[in-house]
Amino acid sequence: MNRYNFLSAISYQLSAISYQLSAISYQLSAISYQLSAISYQLSAISYQLSAISYQLSAAQS
Repeated sequence: MNRYNFLSAISYQLSAISYQLSAISYQLSAISYQLSAISYQLSAISYQLSAISYQLSAAQS
């Protein structure tokens, strides 16, 4: 393998690695978005449970 072919092979491998890292970055962004949505839903549930607790306390007094 001459120098040109060697450098071309390295360039190709680096491009493949770059593509894989971009795909991983995209997946992590999607996971982050999903976790944010879950966090929002849990906050809404917490708010609803607090409202129920308040109503139960008011009903007992």
